[in-house]
Amino acid sequence: MDIPAGIDYKDSDSTQKFVLRLKKNLYGLKQASYNWSELLKAGLINIGYKQSYIDPCLYIKYNIICVVCADNTLFFAPGDSLIDKDISKLKTSGFDLTDKGEVDAFLGIKFDKQPN
Repeated sequence: MDIPAGIDYKDSDSTQKFVLRLKKNLYGLKQASYNWSELLKAGLINIGYKQSYIDPCLYIKYNIICVVCADNTLFFAPGDSLIDKDISKLKTSGFDLTDKGEVDAFLGIKFDKQPN
């Protein structure tokens, strides 16, 4: 990694070493997934979800269930309007979310939506 342009440093001592501190996570670093998980956790708790004690990837808010696996998130609720409200709250709090629509399969589990 090279020192960015505009940063002044003295190179008079060849044994002098520099350390650069990252202000953002880089994709692929060991702590990137942990930091993403903590950020999403804070966002979900901020809008009223509670994290499960049994499975830390499961969040529950009344009758809405949120399942997180890496950077994929599934919401389950009796109606789409409940999910849409929470997604819009997450978007307004700074999350860049993409709605992929109805889920057909996730982690090898096939889903089939049944009418009430």
